[in-house]
Amino acid sequence: MRGPELDWSVHYREGKVGADYGDVCLPVDAAAGSHNAGSAGSSGTHGTLQNGERAPGNENVWRPVQYLGSKLRVVDAISALAREVVPGGAPVADLFAGSTVVSQGLARAGFSVTAVDTQVYSTLFARAMLGIGRADGECLDAELVLEMAAADKHAMDSVWSSHEAREDDAKLGTDARSLRKLYAALPLAWRRGRNVADAEAPLTSFYAGSYFGVRQALHLDSIRLALSRLEGCLPGSWLHAGATTALMHAASMAVHSAGKHFAQPLKARAANATFLDRRLLSDRAFSIPDAFRSACATINQTAPLKDMGHRTIRAEAEAYIGESKASQALYYLDPPYTAQQYSRFYHVLETIATSAMPAMPIGSAPTSGLYPADRYKSAFSSRRQAPKALAQILEGVATKGAIAIVSYSVSARGSNGNARMITLDELLSAGQDVFGVGRVEVIELPHRYRQFNSVENANEGRDDREVLVLCRPV
Repeated sequence: MRGPELDWSVHYREGKVGADYGDVCLPVDAAAGSHNAGSAGSSGTHGTLQNGERAPGNENVWRPVQYLGSKLRVVDAISALAREVVPGGAPVADLFAGSTVVSQGLARAGFSVTAVDTQVYSTLFARAMLGIGRADGECLDAELVLEMAAADKHAMDSVWSSHEAREDDAKLGTDARSLRKLYAALPLAWRRGRNVADAEAPLTSFYAGSYFGVRQALHLDSIRLALSRLEGCLPGSWLHAGATTALMHAASMAVHSAGKHFAQPLKARAANATFLDRRLLSDRAFSIPDAFRSACATINQTAPLKDMGHRTIRAEAEAYIGESKASQALYYLDPPYTAQQYSRFYHVLETIATSAMPAMPIGSAPTSGLYPADRYKSAFSSRRQAPKALAQILEGVATKGAIAIVSYSVSARGSNGNARMITLDELLSAGQDVFGVGRVEVIELPHRYRQFNSVENANEGRDDREVLVLCRPV
């Protein structure tokens, strides 16, 4: 790759592609079940949009879970740029679909969207929110699912009812100390020398007392079991994707972690003990059935009312570009630029999405995050592999005669945030190598990322600006 001396030939455009959203934080509308910024879901997010919120100015884009680097604030700017460079209705691909907010935005802008991701949970988000396979007027019936789940939960209570009752008492008395004492003694599978969860209540027997409360975990288990028995809710169907997306939304809202992800649960510390106790009680008070019900209503309302011809594919972006015979007019890229593997942050969602049994590597001591053995590892999170993977994708896009839009967040000078595996200079050089000098343009957006983390671990110096890199074929 050529070095930063080529920067002079890259055209920069400042500002107004789409709207300037500033730091506005809008709640879900009341009809879909609001969860405002003062609720349990907002703690520790330092000004980011909360779980389940809509894109400012676009009520038809919904983020199902809190997601690292989410483009919710800038999705309209991305869609506006796409409309500038390719005709309406053209086929486009979102190669790192993640939470699918960009896929949704492109679909609402009139494009025919293919959402690509390696993770099953992302393909379910895409199927649900793009209406893939949805029969005309088909809707999720949350009450039916919850009724079935209540019976399943009753059967699980024979093992967990006493722990659930003690948890309820501690929550009622706002006694965080008793909660922690209870959780330290729960008969979890990995405390009994098992590397695989119990079949009767797999999520409870693995994650209760850490990521979730006992009652919350039992609700997650019982709803997951109900979905497996619901008529018409078969894997591959819109109903299955929609209901599972609603369940993953509920899990993301309830999880007891700094950023509402699953890298590791919050732990008690002497420093900030009062804050952590309040946060524990707040998170444990969150209702899984209520969140599931609200998410079903939002999905029913937000997703297209019938199949509009969009697609979702589970694949690595590099493989999809190289092997797909379909030619898109535009490819949108938002790879993970840091060493943080996304699978580490969302492994519990992947377990729910795949209906897998929670498990750890055989012979390994439990990690704080309770990670599974087979987490996916992206080449983009490796300093050695990322440049080659990027070049491979850009070459594939150029070979197809298509346009690439690449999102990138630039670390501010002096920032103590995560280092990038690919610098902006390297990204621009790669684009010029493939598309040619003068064919690469940088659009600076008004949005800046702020880290969400626990109070004691927050990076005060981190304030990273967002840019779009536009690569046009010759």
